Amino acid sequence: MKTVIFASALAVAATSVSAIDLGNGLSMGTEVDMSYVTGADTWALEATPYAAISQYGVTLKAETEFDVLKINEGDVFKGVDLTAEYVWNIMTAYTEVSSDADFEFGDITIGAKIKF
Repeated sequence: MKTVIFASALAVAATSVSAIDLGNGLSMGTEVDMSYVTGADTWALEATPYAAISQYGVTLKAETEFDVLKINEGDVFKGVDLTAEYVWNIMTAYTEVSSDADFEFGDITIGAKIKF
């Protein structure tokens, strides 16, 4: 039980990173995710730095994710995720594409989401 309480407290502390608004629709920041799996007794700490620009309902975002616990083992960079979104009332149209560490891009995803 102590481990669960400790892991929950660390997760709350680790996710309190806030974004920086650079003005003119530009923003950047880092999302930090810390977790503990009780059955496997493993810890994970991932950081996802990003940069985005938003104008007139359109957001273009680039982000990458890396494992902070394995940062000294090399090969930290896994690739980049690019996202474009357009928000209109309750609908969001989006497209996403990801690359590997060599910037070889995979399939492009195009879709729409409705939130009500």
